[in-house]
Amino acid sequence: MTQDYVRICPVCNSVDVSPDLSVPAAVASGALYSYRCNRCGFVGVIFPEIPIDEVPEPRNFEKGYSVLDVTYGRGYLGLLRYLSPFGVLLSIALYLTSSTHFNLLAVILFSYLTLYLFGKKYFDKYRILKIIGIVAVILYALFYRVV
Repeated sequence: MTQDYVRICPVCNSVDVSPDLSVPAAVASGALYSYRCNRCGFVGVIFPEIPIDEVPEPRNFEKGYSVLDVTYGRGYLGLLRYLSPFGVLLSIALYLTSSTHFNLLAVILFSYLTLYLFGKKYFDKYRILKIIGIVAVILYALFYRVV
């Protein structure tokens, strides 16, 4: 005799749970190991499976709770926050030791990236800072192709 099981949300006890498709790398590789509750929006890896007969009543919840973000993007952004100052120092060292001016653009690009990572609230407030970043990336790509 087999018994049917269903996943429930650990926050609100809802059975309206689906695989989390917000991570493109996981979708492309087929490694869908994180789930999303469609009722409360909780995203996580641990969604217990219980028999259908033992499903509890859904809990009421407040929307203001904090949820741990398990997506890959924030982890890489946090890593960049630590590595971008080293990129600035390395690009300055390369600029001072080489005879080309191409490395000056790398200094500008890494400095912009560092400022963006540590002062994101200003970039959201002033659109000109985003435009400067786009121009710096385009110039870097163009000069990289020329040199």
